[in-house]
Amino acid sequence: MFLQEVAESLYKKYGNELSNLALVFPNKRPSVFFRQHLGALITKPIWSPDLFTIHEFIQLSGNRLSADRLYLSFLLYEAYSEVMLQGGETNISTYERFYSLGEILLNDFTELESNAVAIADVYTNMADLAAIEQGFDYLTEEQKDFLTRFWNNFSVERLSLQKEKFLQLWQKLPAIFERFRVLLEDKNLTTTGILYRNLVNDTQDNAGFMDYYDKVVFIGFNALNRAELQLFTRWKESGRAIFYFDTDHHYIDDPLQEAGLFLRRNIALFGNELETGNAINRSDRPIHIISAEGNAAQVRVLPELLKDIPAVMEHPEKVAVFLADENQLMPVLHAMPSDLPYVNITMGYGLAQSPVFSLVQTIVRVQESLARHGGKRIYYQPLLQLLQHPYLYEVTDAIRLATEINEKSIVSIPAEKWASIEEKRLKMILRPLEKPIELIQMIRHVLEHQATESTESVVGTLEAQLLTATYYQLNRLEDLLLQFDHPLSLSFIGEILISVLRSLSVPLEGEPLRGLQVMGLLESRGLDFEHIILLNVNEGVLPKKAVAPTFIPDSIRRAYGLSVMENQDAIFAYVFYRLLQKAESVYCLYNNTIDDKSTGEQSRFLTQLEYETAIPIIRKSVQLQVNPQAKPAITIEKDEAILQNLRVYLGQPLTPSAINNFIDCRLKFYFQHVQKIREPESFQDEIDARMLGNILHRAIEYLYLCVAETKSGEQEILPADIDLMAGKTEWAIGQAFGQELAGDRNHEVEFTGTYKVIAEVIRLYVQEILKQDKAYTPFRIVYMEGRLKQFFPVMVGGEEWRVLLGGTIDRVDLKNGVYRIIDYKTGRDKKDIRSVDALFDRNSSDRNKAALQTIIYTYVMQQQVGINKPVNAGLYDVRNMRREGEKFDWRFREQSANGNGVDHHRMNEIITETVERLRPVIEEIFDRRVPFDQTDKIEKCEYCSFRVLCGR
Repeated sequence: MFLQEVAESLYKKYGNELSNLALVFPNKRPSVFFRQHLGALITKPIWSPDLFTIHEFIQLSGNRLSADRLYLSFLLYEAYSEVMLQGGETNISTYERFYSLGEILLNDFTELESNAVAIADVYTNMADLAAIEQGFDYLTEEQKDFLTRFWNNFSVERLSLQKEKFLQLWQKLPAIFERFRVLLEDKNLTTTGILYRNLVNDTQDNAGFMDYYDKVVFIGFNALNRAELQLFTRWKESGRAIFYFDTDHHYIDDPLQEAGLFLRRNIALFGNELETGNAINRSDRPIHIISAEGNAAQVRVLPELLKDIPAVMEHPEKVAVFLADENQLMPVLHAMPSDLPYVNITMGYGLAQSPVFSLVQTIVRVQESLARHGGKRIYYQPLLQLLQHPYLYEVTDAIRLATEINEKSIVSIPAEKWASIEEKRLKMILRPLEKPIELIQMIRHVLEHQATESTESVVGTLEAQLLTATYYQLNRLEDLLLQFDHPLSLSFIGEILISVLRSLSVPLEGEPLRGLQVMGLLESRGLDFEHIILLNVNEGVLPKKAVAPTFIPDSIRRAYGLSVMENQDAIFAYVFYRLLQKAESVYCLYNNTIDDKSTGEQSRFLTQLEYETAIPIIRKSVQLQVNPQAKPAITIEKDEAILQNLRVYLGQPLTPSAINNFIDCRLKFYFQHVQKIREPESFQDEIDARMLGNILHRAIEYLYLCVAETKSGEQEILPADIDLMAGKTEWAIGQAFGQELAGDRNHEVEFTGTYKVIAEVIRLYVQEILKQDKAYTPFRIVYMEGRLKQFFPVMVGGEEWRVLLGGTIDRVDLKNGVYRIIDYKTGRDKKDIRSVDALFDRNSSDRNKAALQTIIYTYVMQQQVGINKPVNAGLYDVRNMRREGEKFDWRFREQSANGNGVDHHRMNEIITETVERLRPVIEEIFDRRVPFDQTDKIEKCEYCSFRVLCGR
């Protein structure tokens, strides 16, 4: 093991004088393992050497505190404002507009300082080399967005003006950064980048910080920035430093191998206290490459792989699971076998993946909505997200309020709706803030209460760590924001809060010397394990393609030796290859599914192993055993209980809609009309065709009821009445929305978004109906949304049953002694009928259900008014009324060519034929021998509410 070899070498060389050394590592984790290896060698008590990370060691050179990132952003803005004002600029951007741009400038400043590059030279050369004059092609869309927010009139199309502005800023950046440094010194603060530059320039605060040690030992380094190269060279030449690099001939001897890009240079400059190994290119150790169909399949196979590793139970500390994609942490933890002795998480977990982050994000959105409405209302979306959050959805107050919002589709919820809430977290979140800065304190209090809900499981412990880390981050943010003099809006504080927490990676510290290790790849630097499993070894994931945002073009970066994409690839290549050096068993899994997040290709590092080494490769493919087998056909036999339920239709109307459902699918009829299964209530943020039709029906009903209240007796509808209704259209639509969405016609609906659009569509439909009605006047309304019913005799089991047939008809009117039954339709219903038989064809894809429905109602109406009375039926196709005019009646296809519709004379014949075909259908509903089964026409299931129950 590398660290063990280093410990043995140092102890052999320095013995008890080890305490006079400073040992420096690239990161924190190796020092813990190194101390263990060193302790195993020592036979008597000695003072331990000082162990540092590189950043901790560099900080010894200064006497100033390192500044917080957000505070750096504040100071950079002050520097920017001062320099721009001195330059005669009067239109200084606010801090809120500067923030995003400042974040990129801070990245560039830190990198330039850490590499000890002359800032003035960089930005002068950028202008001199006309990098700007070549356009903005090298900027990403995200960077252009930052510029858009910084300069309101930025656009790629108006390059000349933007180039001028950008050049002005570029020319002033050296002065801005210099003023920034002065402000930091005035505050007695510093940054790691400034510490590096001061060391290179030999202007550090603590000039003799290295005199405390005989030598400084640098262990396990790979990529070095320019400042580190200069410092290490100086200390090497002065005899103050020695170096231990973890290397292998496979990538050191091959000048084209990217894994050795930095180490070949490092060894040439500084030497290596260890011999270069030759452990990668082995023929006695196979590497298992497992192709998995999806990330879930990789996780699913993990327990099986662990069972194949005997050491996992006896010596779990020798086994490590590495996540190239750290988003896989939670699935991996859930997949771990329950009998594992111990699992230690040695990696950072992105807070943005956690319920803690989503809660904070939701609280911010709720408070923003409250602020926009003066604390008296909240828009439904953020409130529902809060009430249905995993931390709150089981709270009684949350269930009650969410149910009411969904059932009534309340778009804007007034304060009185949540005034009675007693649950502490909800009560705090829904209280309007007096000052924007109070947002952070309120969220902190909410997290305090939430912390009491955490469990003691592995996942629960993780949640507790995330809550704690978020809590401390909020404290820090509040302290920083309180120091800032500029006014900050609630939305900006929320944006800062979400931005900072989104980028927060919580270090999940456990017992690194105990148990199976789960870690990210970069945490593996300097560590060795006998058995390793790597997940998501995909191209694009390993190596990663993401780079930090920057305004320094690639050409300038190369000219000054700054980091470029190849450097990042080389870093990940070394991390990957060095894991193979000491491992006895290696499993590499990758996702072979091609989608918007995955190329489906294995990492090129795996391909290189196949072609460049003698390592035996064992390939295997795994997939989730998800066999999309259709559920067995569902057949419901009619027992006594079901037959008893069906008897309800001897006193309760069997509607034409129910008959249509039975013809389409007997099982659908069973679910909906026998078992009375209803769809769960959900918020109607988008009104579907069914709801649109219901609102239209209700609006027309209210208009005619309004006219009826002004008339006495059975007076006819006249053109003046239609004009009266036209003037009340807006009122009727509002009442209809309230009734259909909330069950209360007086409920006030807020017409915004899609509601506003739908209301306008309905208004146009109502106008067209009224226009046609006005042309049809005078007539008398007999029923408006009225209930029609009539007993219908059928034979069931050898005895006569009188089934009540009927339901609610949209409208019945009377003119010149002819009754008209009207059905309002807003969909794609057609007025033509192939034949009466076709109305009952359950295998037909274009069966005219609306026609059958109105013909049945016509039969019922005729039975009520007398069979000698003329009755007709038709359709108000509101989408085509303007084109078709008064042609409301049904047409048989053979008659459609001449444009003649079905009049009341022809309707009598149609009714007779329909009743003959209807009777056996109704008898089948009650026939014990005919079960409720599924339709054979699968296409009918596409929009069926019960398709999940059926498995279709």
